[in-house]
Amino acid sequence: MAGQDLEAWYGAEGPRVLRYLTGLCRDPVLAEELTQETFLQALISWRGYRGGGERAYLFGIARRVLAGHRRRERRRREAEARTTPPSDGPPSPFARGEDWLPQLAPDDVVLLLERALWQRPYADIAQELGRSENWARVRYFRLLARIRTDLEGGGEG
Repeated sequence: MAGQDLEAWYGAEGPRVLRYLTGLCRDPVLAEELTQETFLQALISWRGYRGGGERAYLFGIARRVLAGHRRRERRRREAEARTTPPSDGPPSPFARGEDWLPQLAPDDVVLLLERALWQRPYADIAQELGRSENWARVRYFRLLARIRTDLEGGGEG
């Protein structure tokens, strides 16, 4: 922002930060909100800026803003799950005494939980598990098909 006003800085770097965040979170509306938050945080922390590339500075802040948003959402969902009474919908497979989740391999459990519940990108999950992104994608959809078959009563654990 050196020597520029805020509007010019946002006009020059805003679209890049927006594309970056849209690529990370896959939600254009959320990415727009996070872009605005990124610039706000950049202004607040500008005194601590030690020089270097302004774009890298903004992308680092954008990454932290997105991580903070994901943490808050995860906490909100966890709190909501603790306070929400069970619905009168179809019975859970756990209520029927089925224990298919413990029969899954540990990597499969991690993959299912992180992708289905926390909506983490396949690339991040694969890196965490030491596997390829393609493995994570294929394995996830095969697990979903297996679970669907098991829940419909057509499969063996």
